[in-house]
Amino acid sequence: MIKGTAARPGDPARDFCQWPYDRPCPPGPAALRQSLLLYEAVSRWPDGTRVLELLSRVKDHFGPFNTVWGLKSAGQDNRLDLELYFYDYDRAERRHTLLDAARALPDLLPVPVGDLDAVPFFMWSVELSGHAAPPARIDIYTDGFGGTASGGICHAWDGRDLVLKNLYHFFETAEDVARITAALATSARTARLMPGPDWLTPGAWGEQIFVFAQKSASDAVYLSRLTTQATQMLCQTVGFPGWLTTRMAAQADALNHHLWDVGLDYADDGAKARLVKAGLYGLL
Repeated sequence: MIKGTAARPGDPARDFCQWPYDRPCPPGPAALRQSLLLYEAVSRWPDGTRVLELLSRVKDHFGPFNTVWGLKSAGQDNRLDLELYFYDYDRAERRHTLLDAARALPDLLPVPVGDLDAVPFFMWSVELSGHAAPPARIDIYTDGFGGTASGGICHAWDGRDLVLKNLYHFFETAEDVARITAALATSARTARLMPGPDWLTPGAWGEQIFVFAQKSASDAVYLSRLTTQATQMLCQTVGFPGWLTTRMAAQADALNHHLWDVGLDYADDGAKARLVKAGLYGLL
């Protein structure tokens, strides 16, 4: 077992927005943390040792469970890249400023942060890659509108300019199926795909929260708070590497106390959805 991946009774249960949820079952004596999959993925990178060391410093700086990771599959060569998300809902009275992070972790931030802390964002993220140089930017997320549970707006920051990137709309699946369907139908990209694959059908995978995002080159849905079994099956369906889905299946009993989040970016390929990228999320 990878060091630091054994679950403890006091571990928090939070989704990829750092919102708490009720566990589907208590963690057993052999329970594991979600970071098991993160560490195994990064250890497969050519410079995995360096990135694992960086993740350890990130965890020390921000504290355990205060960073969200996303493993991103581009659907080719079993490639998994990584994005790290740093939430701080205090906004103007931040516990950890970008400037503090730049000083403590200069190898994490690829661009100068300038006066970006003056923006009332609730989260920022940075991409890492084991296969190519990541983009020289960070993304920041501010409050948005639309949806019934929440909304968000993403801008990319390249050290000088902010560029609008993504719009997010959050819904509670059980109560909002009609609203989700209506939101999907408003997108010029997604409207032609409906009813489409089952991951475009709210509730088909048993998620508690359904997120619809409109992006510049694709649309995306995020199925939030999925069981371990549903997550493993969905990751297998959308083409995550075999080692990851095999590991989830083999460790199902040790991971069943978690709920998971999966994101699916897709393009309008005629009247068919073409999967562009898939993401699996957890806590560091």
